[in-house]
Amino acid sequence: MKFSKLFKTKQSILMAFIVSLAMGFTQVSLANEPFIKKIRIKGNTLIDPQSLKQHFDLGNGLKMDPFLMDLAASELRSVYRFHGHPDIDSHALLKSHKGTLTLKVDEQREYRYGAARAELAVYNLDWNFNMKTTEKQKEEAIRTRVKGYKKIKLNEEVVTSYLVKSQRVRIEGIEAERKKAMREKIATAIIAFKERNLALEKEQAQKMIEMRARVKASSEKKEMGEEKPKLMEYGEITPFERSAF
Repeated sequence: MKFSKLFKTKQSILMAFIVSLAMGFTQVSLANEPFIKKIRIKGNTLIDPQSLKQHFDLGNGLKMDPFLMDLAASELRSVYRFHGHPDIDSHALLKSHKGTLTLKVDEQREYRYGAARAELAVYNLDWNFNMKTTEKQKEEAIRTRVKGYKKIKLNEEVVTSYLVKSQRVRIEGIEAERKKAMREKIATAIIAFKERNLALEKEQAQKMIEMRARVKASSEKKEMGEEKPKLMEYGEITPFERSAF
């Protein structure tokens, strides 16, 4: 009964994928989209490769635009979630000269926090210590470990977020101090520049005053030198003669 339900669910996912591709294909523009003959999965270690190959069989092939390529990558993530591995990522890589669309899978987070790590741990324990646990016990142990891994992941995310925030605050503080020091340095330079200009203006004004005074004195001296001597009339007593009396 469980196998029949699983088979029906897989068939429903496959049908949804085919329908989505068909709907996307009807929206394809008249541009030169590449003709894809097959889809290759790269990086998969958690799902039966033959099952994925059958799931993404394109038959005689079809033209695919970026929308359909992203749709295929999204479908691969859905397949992983169906098999109990939700914490994966995938993206499409096109090799147009071979007519192959490669879907690259990143399973790193699953092996760190997901069911993949839990399965390895449970089966290794069962094998190493000959525990002879039932499949039901293994499934329960896997679920328990996945919950624990999720808590670890959440704690790590909280710590990472705090560290990133603290680092950002520290960097912003350093940047603010640097900008403040730069503003103070610029303000000091401007004040010094204004003071030098003011001193220079005062010096030039004083020189102009002194120069004008010299010109005025020189002009007055010249005017005095140009005065005509007073002529003595005949019979007039001179000061020298007047002093004799």
